[in-house]
Parts: sequence; C-alpha cells; structure tokens
Amino acid sequence: MEMEEKKKVNPWEDLPTVGNLSNQQKQLQIRAPRSSRPRNRRPPVFIEANASDFRDVVHQLTGSHISVNLQERELGIIGFNESQSINVNDDLFAPPPPITTSATATATFPASSKDYDVVIRHGRNNYDFITHLRAALSLRGISVHEDFEEETDAVPGCRVLIIFFTPTYLPSNLLNILQHQRKESLVVYPVFYGISPSDLITNSKYYESFVPQEDEPERWQAAVRQIAHTPAGYILIDKYESELIDEIVKDALKVILSTDNKKMIGMDMKIKEILSLLCIESPDVRSVGIWGAVGIGKTALAEKIFRIISVQFETCVFLKDLHKEAQVKGQDSVTEDFLSKVLEVEPHVIRISGMEKSFLRSRVQRKKVLVVLDDVNDFRDVEIFLEELSYLGPGSRIIVTSRDKRVFVLCKTDHVYEVKPLDFSKSLQLRGTYLPELVKFSNGNPQVLQFLSRSKKEWKRLSQEIQSSSPIYIQGIFERSCCGLDDIERSIFLDIACFFERMNKSDVAMLLDGRDFSTHVGLRSLVDKSLLTIYHNMVHMLGFLQATGREIVRQESADRPGDRSRLWNAQDIRDVFIHNTGTSAIEGIFLDMSQLKFDASPIVFMKMYNLRLLKLYFSKVKENNGVCLPQGLEYLPRKLRLLHWEYYPLSSLPQSFDPKNLVELNLPYSCAKKLWKGKKSLEKLKRLRLSHSYHLTKIPRLSSAPNLELLDLEGLLESGECTTNG
Repeated sequence: MEMEEKKKVNPWEDLPTVGNLSNQQKQLQIRAPRSSRPRNRRPPVFIEANASDFRDVVHQLTGSHISVNLQERELGIIGFNESQSINVNDDLFAPPPPITTSATATATFPASSKDYDVVIRHGRNNYDFITHLRAALSLRGISVHEDFEEETDAVPGCRVLIIFFTPTYLPSNLLNILQHQRKESLVVYPVFYGISPSDLITNSKYYESFVPQEDEPERWQAAVRQIAHTPAGYILIDKYESELIDEIVKDALKVILSTDNKKMIGMDMKIKEILSLLCIESPDVRSVGIWGAVGIGKTALAEKIFRIISVQFETCVFLKDLHKEAQVKGQDSVTEDFLSKVLEVEPHVIRISGMEKSFLRSRVQRKKVLVVLDDVNDFRDVEIFLEELSYLGPGSRIIVTSRDKRVFVLCKTDHVYEVKPLDFSKSLQLRGTYLPELVKFSNGNPQVLQFLSRSKKEWKRLSQEIQSSSPIYIQGIFERSCCGLDDIERSIFLDIACFFERMNKSDVAMLLDGRDFSTHVGLRSLVDKSLLTIYHNMVHMLGFLQATGREIVRQESADRPGDRSRLWNAQDIRDVFIHNTGTSAIEGIFLDMSQLKFDASPIVFMKMYNLRLLKLYFSKVKENNGVCLPQGLEYLPRKLRLLHWEYYPLSSLPQSFDPKNLVELNLPYSCAKKLWKGKKSLEKLKRLRLSHSYHLTKIPRLSSAPNLELLDLEGLLESGECTTNG
C-alpha cells in the first residue's frame, strides 16, 4: 500500500535538544560509553546509518554522534520517521579512541610550530577535550599546533606550550622542553588530566616507565618534580572541563598579548583609540572601520584587538583576507562559512538544512558576537553580509579593515579609524633600521620597514637599489595595492608615480582631464584607497608606492624602453631618441637634460602618436647640454596636452603640428621666432608660457584660445618687439 503524503516537518523546531531527549535516546545515553567527566559533555550516541548528511546535521544540532538506519521510504526530516522515533542497533556503539604512549626515541616538535602561538603536546589521550581546547583557542584568534608524534627538538617560535600529563602519557622529551623553557622564554602550562601532581612525585613507577634508558633517572626525577610544582599547572579535579578550558585560554591570551606588546612598536595608542571607538560597555551594536595603506598594520591591529576583547563575547568570528577568499571560493561559500561560525555549525549543515532566514535571524539575535571582516577592498565582498550583520544581538561589535575608505561609507560603519604611518623615531626603533634614507623610503610603513631591516651589510645595497627600482618583495605590496583599480584609476596612479609626485593637485587635474573622466574624481578615489595623500593641495605618494609604480611601467617592456607607456629615466629616453625606437605605446616623457647632450632625428616623435605629456627640462644650470635637432623637427603628436620644452632649439614648432588638444604650452628661453604660420585652434589651451624667449616676434592670436587662464610673457613685453599673428 502506498504511504500517505508525509506532513512537512521543520527540523529546526522538532529536533530534540539537550534536556528534551526521547526516552529511547536517554536509555541509549546511559548505555553509551562515558567520558571521565560525564557532566562536562554529552556522551556520544552511535547509531548505524546510511545517510551521512543527516548524521552531520544531527551532530551539529545536538552534539550527539547519531547516524540513522532507515529505509528511504521511511525517512522523515533529519533522520526521523513520522513517529519521530529512531531505529537503533545497540551493538554498534563505537569504542573510544585508543590510548597511546610516547615513544622512547628522542621526541621533538615540528619545525613549523615556530609559526604558532600555542603548541599542544599530548599522547592522543582525551581527544575530545583537546579538540574543544583547540577550538576555544582558535576562536580567540590564537594560532594552534597540535602535536603528538614528537618529531623535532625545539619550539623556537612557540609562545605557549601546553603539555598533557595522564596516567598513560608522559612526554619523552620533557628534559628538552624544560631547557627550551629557560633558553627561549617559553611558557609551559602542564595539564594534569586524570592524575594529580603529587602522583608524579610519589609514584616513581609512573615516570620511570617513560624514561628513556639512556637518560639518568635523577635528572628525570628533578624534571618531574619541577613540573609538579609549576604554579601555572591545571588540575581537572572537581572542575568542569569547560571551566578548565576557559582558564587555559585566558592565561594563554595574557602571555601572547604581552609578547605582542614588545613587537608592536607604536601600536599601544592606536589600540586604545580603537577600543574607545568600540566602547565595549555599550549595549548597542557598533561597527568600526580600520583604514590605511597596504602594510600599515590594519590586520595586526585587528588581530590584537580581537584577542583583547574576544573573551567578552559569546561568539567570535575573524574572516581574514576576505577579498581573496571571495575571489577564490565565491561569495556564497564565504557567506556560508561566516554564518556557520556565528551559529557554531559546519557550513554544509546550512546548505543541507536549507535554514529559513527567519529562524537563522532569531538565533543570531540572541548572540553577542564579535566579527572582524579583514581586507575588504571591494564593497561587493561584504554586501551579502550586511543584511545578516544587522541582526546581530545586543552588544555585538563589527570591525572592518580596508584600504578603501569608500567601503566604510557603503557599509555604514559608525566610526572610521585611520592608521597613520610610524613617525621617524619609531621607525628607527623597528628591528634596528638606522639608515635615514631607508626610513624615508618606507614612509613609516611597518611592513616595508621590516623588509628593509636587514643586516647592515645589505643596507647600502638596498639604499642604492631603491633609487632606481623597487625590490621584488615591495612589488608584491604594490600588486595588492593595485588590486581593484579600474583602468582610469590605474592610469592616473602611474602618471603620478612617474611624473607628478609633489605637484599641485589642480595642475595634475588640468593636465590629465579631458579623457572622458574627471581627474578630481580619480584622485579622490586614489586617496580613499590609501594610494595618495593631498596635503596643502599638493599630491604626495609614499616612496615605496612610487618606486613600485615605476617598476610596473618598466616591466611593461624590460628590454625595450620604447615599448613602455611612460619614460622618465634619462638614459632610457636618450637611447629611444638616438635610435628612433619610440612606439605608439609611449604616453608620457619627462626628460631631465641637465647631464645629457645628444642629437635627435627630425622624425623622433613620428611613431609616438599616443604621446600626451612631453616635458624636456633642466633641473640644474643648462651648461650647453640638451637635445639638439640639427635637421629640424617634422612632427609632434596631436594628442599632446602638455608641451614643455626648455631652451627649445628651433625657430618654430613643426607646421604640421595640430595643437587643438594642448592644455599647457611652455617654451621658456626658446629660440623660436614664431610658434607656427597661420591660425590654429587652441580651444583647450589654458596656460601659455613663453617667458624669456627673446627671439620671439609674434605670438598666436589670443582669440583662438577662449579658455586661456594664464599668459606668461616675462622678458618679452620689455623689448616691445613681440606682436600677435595677423
């Protein structure tokens, strides 16, 4: 007979919870294997099943390891049939994990443990408790390494070592551990699980069974006595496991935070200021943005604050490298990870169960949550989170780090904190960086300073290297900075890096406007993304960003300067001019002619028809140097917006030149007698500078330049010989 259509059951409402279990389940719990402290955690229930997805969901919701053994036609929701009962095979209770003892060989820690805050050493005993401890440490932003194989000798970078002493386990390299405790300032926390410290001292048979034969028993006896009398030890007697875990986590945090304080130069005041903005005591939901350039320490600040305040929250979520994760995994997957951490379930549980929003929000609203969204450099990365974040419970806090200030506006953060560079004195403190030019190059950026803080033997080489290009490591910083720039923003960024650093903002905007976008908008965007600063209306760029921006241009064609978009190096430009190797790729040339003198072809600019910016100048006294044109000049590109040529050597500009796109024409001390024959359109011209061009007898009729804002004829009006073209 066909079964009637089943009534739809909401698994999240009907699934039994702790304290509301069916009689059958209660009986199973009594018969199931118990832990040494049954009141601290529910003993697992093992039931044979063929539906792994249902098993995972039940485990996440109830904490019990349940598998369901039902025919498909009998299945209800989450492994329950219509009568809400479960078919059980009582004989399938799994035995507890096997207990192991340490080997007698020399025991060591993994070399990779130096990258962790905490290392947990155990002998595979009490695995569930250790799993919970590791999860609690990770929840507070503490990196953890779990070790039971004893593979290396030392823990050089580990800050806290937690050792479990049980009736069946004693680390065979205890002597090495205590040596590292003295030499490496290692903090050792012994945990006595199922054994008391006095047992280690009074029961010699206990430790003698673990002592390697080649070691002296007296040394081991002294080591065991030292461990037993450690004031920081933890004893699981008449105490819930959860309480013991809380104690260990709090103590580990104190050690890690105190160690961080020694390393984080200039961070104390910043942390206090951010904590003030967070105002943890307030019951409202509050968000704070941490804004600054790449490498300035945004993530380090967020991690430190996360560790400091995490103990005050029910649930803590730190989503690191969010932009990268969203690109790799996709936004939906990242969102599932986020919700799973807030609700403390596995991501696939959310996918399997199809949790309704109303239920999800009701659970979130009851939680005081600390959320850190790290490296959010595209609003789309967090847009999907915003609705769910609005449902966080009272007292929740949200911290967002980004190098793009606009993210905070779109996220509607309550406060934005700008992380400023280290000042000169603090920069000198960071890892022994003493060369002023290196500190100046870094602009107080901690990440760049750490790279530059090498041995004194390397400082001179680095100092020379950064004058011409950017070290490879710092190029990587730029790549992250450039992530998210559109083509227009990137073009403005490279123009400033190559030509316009420390130039008046209005002048930059004037020269770069007119390409179907507003340069003012682009400049504002670069400021918001921490790639530029505007100070007293001057454009400033961090030294390492300028160097890496120029390196990006150089890499466009490492061996052929004529194929690059921008040229500023005098030798590169000289080679292009002499060998006539310029191409349509070139958009800008700024040449300091102070140390050069060479001849150029009359068609030197013929292939550079995309040239926008041309500036040939002397930073020092001329002294007969410069670019000579013995055969004249036949062509200038019509896309030129800036034509600046000091001591221009010819009597006029090429007659074929169409100046309709010129914004600034600057020919001081030129040999020109006139600019060109006849009338030409100068509709975009805003600045005309012809100062001290004493040979000039005629200038263009100004009626052809309706937008002219500045006319500089210094030294010409005095002669009285200059007139306008007829």
